[in-house]
Amino acid sequence: MRKTIIGLDLDRESSQISYYSERSMEPETVSIQENQDRYLIPTPSDLFSLIEGSVELGQMTLANFLKTCVGYIGASVKPEDICIMITMKEITLAWAEALRNACQMIGIPGEAVFLQTHRESFCCYTLNQKKELWVHKVALFEYEDTKISSYIMDIDYHTKPALVRAEAGKKVDLGRQGARSDEQWNEQRDARFLEMIREVFQSNTFSAVYLIGDSFDKTWAVESLQYLFSNRRRRVYQGRNLYTKGACYGAMQRMEVGKKLDGFLYQSEDLVEHNLSMQMELRGKQSTHILINAGVNWFEAEYTCEFILDNTNEIIIYARSMMGGETESYSIMLKGLPERPGRTTRLSMRLKFIAQGRCRVTIRDLGFGEFYPPSGKVWESVLEV
Repeated sequence: MRKTIIGLDLDRESSQISYYSERSMEPETVSIQENQDRYLIPTPSDLFSLIEGSVELGQMTLANFLKTCVGYIGASVKPEDICIMITMKEITLAWAEALRNACQMIGIPGEAVFLQTHRESFCCYTLNQKKELWVHKVALFEYEDTKISSYIMDIDYHTKPALVRAEAGKKVDLGRQGARSDEQWNEQRDARFLEMIREVFQSNTFSAVYLIGDSFDKTWAVESLQYLFSNRRRRVYQGRNLYTKGACYGAMQRMEVGKKLDGFLYQSEDLVEHNLSMQMELRGKQSTHILINAGVNWFEAEYTCEFILDNTNEIIIYARSMMGGETESYSIMLKGLPERPGRTTRLSMRLKFIAQGRCRVTIRDLGFGEFYPPSGKVWESVLEV
């Protein structure tokens, strides 16, 4: 079945949505008014406070907003046929759960909902451009409210797969105009932005620069933009829809559509760095059963399984770093587990990361059919991995 592949940039003030176009074979950002370049969708003013405050109304508000955003793509788009990547500046546990719940509320299957931060969307977008644009470092400058933030994308080819990073660079707060004249205010902003650029570019070669935000304007950024464009080998782009297109590229990767990036691994502070596993007997043979693979974002790392216990009340989970080294073990004692003969206790186990490096393990006693009813016992542990 053909999927509608979507990338949604969810932000406090305004959001944007893009979809994979089979005509152009690229993401296209949707205008909210026909025949006009109006890409910004006003985000409900109370949405972020409702979700971050764990207010129940937040789920419904978010679901309604997502439905509105998807509706701009076209009335013929069916929720059950959607694959969506949602990108945000930062993703917390509250947002990860709210976004998945809201998508399911409007009919988008949970397995078709993916999440990534703006930094990862920046990298997804960049790697899907011509290689000449990312043969060296790539810079992104984002002007938001009174601040300009910088992010530097770099690729480490000494590993396989090559590690892609988007590090936070220098940040400046330009403040507000206040009592200064337009000329004074523009000169000060220009000088401070130029100083920031020179510091970021010091001793490094850049292939491309992206300017994000409507506040970058030639009326004030005279010398700074002239400096950016002074190097003909360095391409400079300005726009607002890099993140939504980057999210769409990320969803395309999940659906194996478009350019393949198998040789690259995005590395961030959100990455799960350890493979989690258990020793199990499968078809009469002892084997290592992988529970969660390293290399995924913590807010997407989740696993559920059922198994039968054999003469023990201890569960051991093993953690091995993706970079190698010693394997660590974590023991979970099932205190109060009813005494039963071997292989007559069935358990369910759910692993879910609640933050980077913190995995919550929930184990439930399911009993064993009609012979041994469930005891209702639940054991919960948080592994620091």
